[in-house]
Order: sequence, then structure tokens, then C-alpha cells
Amino acid sequence: MKKEFKKWLISLNCEGINSLGINEIVSRVDEELRIVRANEQERIVLEELIAAFNE
Repeated sequence: MKKEFKKWLISLNCEGINSLGINEIVSRVDEELRIVRANEQERIVLEELIAAFNE
């Protein structure tokens, strides 16, 4: 699921996501898209991205 999430992030072609770094974002989640390491701010953004991906 992590590979599909990465492809989805790339397909968004969003300046904010691109500036953060797609590999950096993906490195914060495991294969089931559970957040494995993130501070509070990153966690909020990741939760929103994962929710949008799962829609």
C-alpha cells in the first residue's frame, strides 16, 4: 500500500508536497500506512493525506 500511496502523492503534483519531499513523507509510514515516526505537526498532515488517499 505504501507504493500506491507514493504514486498517489506524485500524481497530485502539489508544490507543498513536492517541497516537503515525497520520499520524506513516505518514510514516516509503514507498509500499511500507519504513521511510525512524526512530530505532532507532521502527524496531522499525514493523517489528512492518508484519509484523502483512502477515499
